[in-house]
Amino acid sequence: MNEITLDSIVVRSSEIMTSPMDKELVMMSVDRGMYYGLDPIGADIWERLAQPVRVADLCAQLVLDYEVEPAVCAADVLAVLNEMATEDMVHTG
Repeated sequence: MNEITLDSIVVRSSEIMTSPMDKELVMMSVDRGMYYGLDPIGADIWERLAQPVRVADLCAQLVLDYEVEPAVCAADVLAVLNEMATEDMVHTG
């Protein structure tokens, strides 16, 4: 699998089932039988991945919506997306 970069276009996997729980999003991979949890910001990122999006554009939107430095946002988002990609939760296209 190729590493996700700011130029990558990503979209969430349709195989992941989700359910809101308190302020988090609980996710389940039916294929892997694994459960995951996302905090509110992670859940927001997940929602934004419903349609394919360039990672740099996603980060630009997050910087506008949250008080975060662009470099910090990019590093955090890339880390999360690459972890999700290893779990087949997101795909590049």
